[in-house]
Amino acid sequence: MKGTLLSLFFCLITAFGFSQIELQPNPSNINSGTFTFKYGELGDYSIFDPLGNPNLYLYTGLQTDADPITWDYNDGEFTLANLGQMIPLTYDNGLGYYVATFNPKTRQYIEEISQNLVTVPNGTQVNDWYFLITTNDLSRQSIDLKGTDYGFNASTLSVNDFSVGDDVVVLNGSLKFSKQGTYKIKVYDILGKLIRDENLVITNSLTHDLKLEKHGIYIVKITSGQTTKTVKLIRH
Repeated sequence: MKGTLLSLFFCLITAFGFSQIELQPNPSNINSGTFTFKYGELGDYSIFDPLGNPNLYLYTGLQTDADPITWDYNDGEFTLANLGQMIPLTYDNGLGYYVATFNPKTRQYIEEISQNLVTVPNGTQVNDWYFLITTNDLSRQSIDLKGTDYGFNASTLSVNDFSVGDDVVVLNGSLKFSKQGTYKIKVYDILGKLIRDENLVITNSLTHDLKLEKHGIYIVKITSGQTTKTVKLIRH
């Protein structure tokens, strides 16, 4: 599998900046819903130069154990026959860069041991997400890239999505909960720096002030039990 490439190129990942690839939401994990993957937004193609290819593909895999050399769920052998299993990375003429959208939780993968096409079972601990970029004829490819370098966090897969729309309203610098409960809140600034990490027990007051001193855009990660949701918050 691609694990052989990962072992060869793993040490090169840190040599690249993060401007070439943007993953939204960021930070994220397997319970975060639909991802938007942007490549070349700033015109930087140093990770993988498309060289005029109109369409690229993402080859993806999930690591669910402590061994970073193996991807336990992946897009199958690296062949043209499995091209349809990969995620199209399409150039958007209006935006001027490549974009892909996908939900790693609901995608189907080749399970490494059985070789069956499956979704990741509920309750699976996903330690990381890996991917590479390739041309549509598979003649060229990038190095293996690690999701945690782009904002992906380890998480236990839950089929019960945490509904922010029903349970939490995001206000100007605060969160309003619709019901009592225990929540873990992490707040990141736009550069991905963790600036708040707190456990909340919501009882009488359902509104929680995050006490964000500066105006700007923040990413808030809300965890309740085994379910997690990441939302964007704007402090006016």
